Amino acid sequence: MTEPERALEQARATAAAMRADGAYGEDPQGGELAPADAPTPEKLFEWALIDPDLRQVRSTRRLGAPITALKRGLVRLLGQYHAELIAEQARFNVNLVRYVRRLEERVAALEGRLGGASGEEGEPAPPPE
Repeated sequence: MTEPERALEQARATAAAMRADGAYGEDPQGGELAPADAPTPEKLFEWALIDPDLRQVRSTRRLGAPITALKRGLVRLLGQYHAELIAEQARFNVNLVRYVRRLEERVAALEGRLGGASGEEGEPAPPPE
């Protein structure tokens, strides 16, 4: 039985041995995961607008046709209510994206000032004495 203190290093050693034997195949990225691409402001605005696909209203049960008809009827009956909800949510999402965009611009401006004061971009300015 392995003590908890040694479990991690034993697991790493076992994985390294298995990797050396080819158990995991090729490592396409050299052991590092690619960073997720930050979404562009245009993509955020696209995501902020809600556009449900009503063709997705269906039932996956064996005899789901009557249930699908009922669901589609409910969607039709509640259409005005759903439209109002979607409009409010989309308005909130768009305003939130705008607010975040303004914050990003302010942060970039402040970082630009700090970068100019210290002489190099990305390094903080020395504290005032």
